[in-house]
Amino acid sequence: MLTPESFEPWVGRKVRVGTLPEPVEITLARIMRRNPFRGIVDIREPFSLFFESPLDVYLIDGTYELDCGKGGPHAILITQLQPNSDHRIYEAVFS
Repeated sequence: MLTPESFEPWVGRKVRVGTLPEPVEITLARIMRRNPFRGIVDIREPFSLFFESPLDVYLIDGTYELDCGKGGPHAILITQLQPNSDHRIYEAVFS
């Protein structure tokens, strides 16, 4: 089961995303740990991964094979957030 610790070696590294016709790279910018809901026993600690890419790398919301060469590849659902003026931001939520 994937945990925040599974992705700590990826922080700051380029991650290969399995897209067609060829893969693209995004960077894992940070991991954000979330508090579990009160009264609910979770199997794992909820967390989110935040990725960044140049504006010319556009990924639609969906599940992609991600691999940084250290662990993986993992099929991860990512969603695009509001981009900044110079880069795009994507989030993957694990609950």
